[in-house]
Amino acid sequence: MVVKKEKLLRYIHRTTRFVELDLLRGMAILIMVFLHVLWDLDYFGFMPLNKGIYQFQVVIPTLFFILMGICLVITTNKKQGFSNKELRTHLISRGLWIFGLGMIITIVTLLFMSDRPIFFGVLHCLGLSIILSIPLLRLKTYNIAIGFAIILGGFIMGFYPAQDANLISLIIGIHPADIGHFTIDYFPLFPWFGASLIGVGLGNLLYKDGKRQFRFPDISRYKPVALFSWLGKHSLTIYLIHQPIIAGILGYIVPKFL
Repeated sequence: MVVKKEKLLRYIHRTTRFVELDLLRGMAILIMVFLHVLWDLDYFGFMPLNKGIYQFQVVIPTLFFILMGICLVITTNKKQGFSNKELRTHLISRGLWIFGLGMIITIVTLLFMSDRPIFFGVLHCLGLSIILSIPLLRLKTYNIAIGFAIILGGFIMGFYPAQDANLISLIIGIHPADIGHFTIDYFPLFPWFGASLIGVGLGNLLYKDGKRQFRFPDISRYKPVALFSWLGKHSLTIYLIHQPIIAGILGYIVPKFL
């Protein structure tokens, strides 16, 4: 059973890579790092944050959630020789792993940023969205409509803030109007789970049966593409380590030379 599980993981990793998806993910992670540098420069008092520029950062997580949904479809469509139960187990394990990484970040921020800890950030939402998406995968392109409905629901919830919200309501998307004063990273299921379901729907349109449904040139041989693709393949690792590195440099190293 262990051998079969390892075979499943190797097979999924080998057959679910499309250069255009890695390229988009790599570009998104690079822009995200740049925006976080700006945020940290403001946080540590080196340079005031240009709020106009930072408003565009919403595009980055949106892209990550959509790409995650697309990749879920590709993974489940390229299941040759593996049962639905084995694939579900793999996806649940992946979701729990990402959610668990989010919980580690929660603990770290409680220790070092207790005034604004991350209690349900992007990794928490991504991990839970993977798990919640599993029973909806069979709905294929209908997930686009469901996704937009969830996004609309999240937009409506924004008009009805709740000052006494509990953890469950915060996870769903019912929160105080000034939620940004209590946490530095907040991604509730409404609307963000909707973005992942839109990705599931798009995956069924653009990568039906695990194959491209459109023509795309072979650009993998170009060096810039290879660089961005590498960043995309390692986006989770980059996400986990970039902020401690930036904060360490700006908060502890740079002040020693000023």
